[in-house]
Amino acid sequence: MMLIMMTTSCQKPEEITIAKYFQAMKAKDRDTMASMAVEPMSLEFKSWKMISSVEPTSEDLILQQLITGLAELKTKKDKQIGVVKDKKDVLDILKTKLGETRGGRQKTELQNQITVAENEVALETQNYKQSQVDYTQMKNQVEVEKKMVTMSTSIEQNQELMTGKAVTTQSVVRITTASGDKDYVFLLRKYELINPVTNKISPNRFIILKIQPKEDFDQGK
Repeated sequence: MMLIMMTTSCQKPEEITIAKYFQAMKAKDRDTMASMAVEPMSLEFKSWKMISSVEPTSEDLILQQLITGLAELKTKKDKQIGVVKDKKDVLDILKTKLGETRGGRQKTELQNQITVAENEVALETQNYKQSQVDYTQMKNQVEVEKKMVTMSTSIEQNQELMTGKAVTTQSVVRITTASGDKDYVFLLRKYELINPVTNKISPNRFIILKIQPKEDFDQGK
């Protein structure tokens, strides 16, 4: 027991997380793996070894910024719906006038206006579709960020009201399988949220954001 305590105390926090993940992977404990990794990956391995770790970096929490951005995108998306509707109303009026007009010259002029209006409707509709895509992407990003904060801190409510830091690091792990040795990059992060009542950092842990073959990581994939 003393040896285990001494060994654990010498390990870096990220190494402890990785060690526990390999324990869960060996036991095929998918629930534990899912609670530790955003994108769980499972391998049939013989052994593993920590090769290197980079110095952790800290940055301000971005959740509030993401939520603010999401609200702005929703406003833009909702406003764009009105723009499309207005353009369609103009087009409908022009088409109605065309049906009521008998003069050839007037019909030609109206048809030209209709062509312009149709192009405007198509453009604004495309702008609306893009605003939908932007909103959905930002919404997913907010949900993922909230999930990661919860995984690291077990705090689910009012995350955006808290201050603190996100600490990120990465480790290279050599995994031995039946096929031989292969290096993987483990990207890890923990969230140091400050409790607004005690003004102290809430309990937290490193979670695994991504596990990627080192060659893919080096190529920026």
